[in-house]
Amino acid sequence: QGLRAAAAPLLQPLKPGSLVGCYLSAGKEPDTTDLLQAITLAGHTVVVPVCEPDHQLSWCVWTPDTELVPGLFPGIPEPAGPRLDLTRVLGLDLLLIPALAAASDGVRMGKGGGYYDRFLTAFRARGGTAPVVALVHDHEFVPAGGLPADALDVPVDGILTPSGYTRADGREVYT
Repeated sequence: QGLRAAAAPLLQPLKPGSLVGCYLSAGKEPDTTDLLQAITLAGHTVVVPVCEPDHQLSWCVWTPDTELVPGLFPGIPEPAGPRLDLTRVLGLDLLLIPALAAASDGVRMGKGGGYYDRFLTAFRARGGTAPVVALVHDHEFVPAGGLPADALDVPVDGILTPSGYTRADGREVYT
């Protein structure tokens, strides 16, 4: 059914004008193009991550008309425009992040750079309360206990696949 339809249980409760963080997909990641457009068409503000030196993330407002430029890593585009630091995105209402795999217990496997784990640790420590949802292909969603985790890994609150949304407590929520 696609990420756009599967994300309905996450997007419907948002108030008009909510701040939503989501990544620009690249390579073999689930395609976020339609999802990003749906979020903006619903009247929400979208911010996308930008990889900075020292494994840090900043954020940039994104619209379908935003110019994309080469980023820190080849093949990962980023928006042109002013960067927002952590203090400017503490009010996020929803955060959708990439993963190579995710388990129903909230364990997320990233690409190993620690960008999101560092950001999420600081975000939570500074009072950020947005639900954090990992986006993966259906075959990358595994049962609880199916992925290794260490003390630096920050669990997600839910997992979104093209087939549906599952809260990290295991409750499936379908559209």
